[in-house]
Amino acid sequence: MDALRRYIVRRAAGSILTLLILVVALFFALHALGDPVALMLPDGYTAEQYSALEHELGYDQTLPAQFVDFMQGALHFDFGDSIRRGTPAIESVLQALPKTLFLGAFAVLVSLIGIPLGVLAATRPRSWFDTVINSASFALISAPNFWIALLGIYFFSVKLGVLPTSGFNGYGDFKYLILPGVVLAMNSMARFIQITRNAVMEELAKQYVQTANAKGLGTTTILGLHVFKNASISVLTVLGDEIASVVNGSVIMETIFGWPGMGYLMVTAIQQRDLPLVTATVVSAAALVMVINFIVDMTYSLVDPRIRFR
Repeated sequence: MDALRRYIVRRAAGSILTLLILVVALFFALHALGDPVALMLPDGYTAEQYSALEHELGYDQTLPAQFVDFMQGALHFDFGDSIRRGTPAIESVLQALPKTLFLGAFAVLVSLIGIPLGVLAATRPRSWFDTVINSASFALISAPNFWIALLGIYFFSVKLGVLPTSGFNGYGDFKYLILPGVVLAMNSMARFIQITRNAVMEELAKQYVQTANAKGLGTTTILGLHVFKNASISVLTVLGDEIASVVNGSVIMETIFGWPGMGYLMVTAIQQRDLPLVTATVVSAAALVMVINFIVDMTYSLVDPRIRFR
């Protein structure tokens, strides 16, 4: 337990430090883009409008004073008020976050189909099933998600008319979830197929599998109790990366399908030059990815007792 506590404290400290570095980088990046006040004002603004917004945001102070105020707010996840919405930027993020988590959770569940497909392909090397699954996974990894999304909209929405092109109608109306969720899952599912197939094939070639076969153990027993357990560390490592990629990929998918999550909110904030809202969405997305990776790391020892926290 002491080792676990030390590991949690060390990981938490590292995550907080990373977030602080990101916040500092964002502060200077926003200033490096040009005058933040001029970026947020519409074209043809007056000197009075410029002075009013400059004072409201605190940009009439010296740069060190601005930095101190910015960091003090960031430590409390207070990034100021959204320029276009007139409400705290973090409130808009918290309203959009559940929708992103809902879409992401569905996409991750769909992508996990790649694990049993990878196992089946590994147990049937060079068969027609292995060839089809392997080729399809390579094609999906190579294809950009936005292109798959446009094809999905064309066939299932425009031609067949079985799914809506975009939108969100509450958490209970799954027809709006299917197309963006499945498209978002495609790349991750393909990578799960590849990683699982390779990891299982490596394990099947080891001596202990031959010994288990010689003892008369069934294929299902060997796969379930030995092979997949040993191969699961590789799969679990990829799982953390793929969940993070789903969160990052939601920016494109939510924009294409009009899904009102954090990704759509970020793109809208950039288009509207709403810098407080841009900062809030970027930092929140980074914090979410760090939490996901931390949870995945914590599960390593549950899967393989040989792993210890140091």
